[in-house]
Amino acid sequence: MRARIPIISALVSLVLLAACGNSPKDITEATPSEAAARIRTMEDSLYAHPAVDVKGAQALVDVYLLFAKTNPTDPLAPEYLLRAAGVKSALNDPQAAVELYDRIIKGYPEWSKLVDAYYLRAFTIDSGLHIKGLAQQAYEEVINRFADHKFAADAKQMIQNLNYTDEELIAKFQRMNDSTEAAAAAK
Repeated sequence: MRARIPIISALVSLVLLAACGNSPKDITEATPSEAAARIRTMEDSLYAHPAVDVKGAQALVDVYLLFAKTNPTDPLAPEYLLRAAGVKSALNDPQAAVELYDRIIKGYPEWSKLVDAYYLRAFTIDSGLHIKGLAQQAYEEVINRFADHKFAADAKQMIQNLNYTDEELIAKFQRMNDSTEAAAAAK
């Protein structure tokens, strides 16, 4: 009897997965709004569990990419590419994330959140790929293209911090924190 429990559990899981209708084929055959609803279900399922589900995260990336490929003119396409890049970064694949940011920048130059793609690209080159010279160029592109956006100020700060090691940055921020506490205590 105990040997049947894992088999029954596996069968129930397969039935539930089939019922959710989140296979790539289902996404391509669905209308964009139906596909978006299925993607939300996948996101909710994945993000509801605190444990890292690498297979689930990769499946979500695959569905994001498939949606963007199937519906390139849909307003959700660049959003899903941005989310896919974020998941790739979280899965420690910064090169794939940068490629997705580049795809957004090239394919959706009028997108309202384009600045996010530019900034996250720069940040991923900096913190994920650790290519300081290219990161500086990417941050400068944010500053030049979006001078009035808050990410331009953030990019300037990031450029200033490029020359510090992690230990030096920690010490710098600790000194800033100590001086802020001292100023607050003096009042």
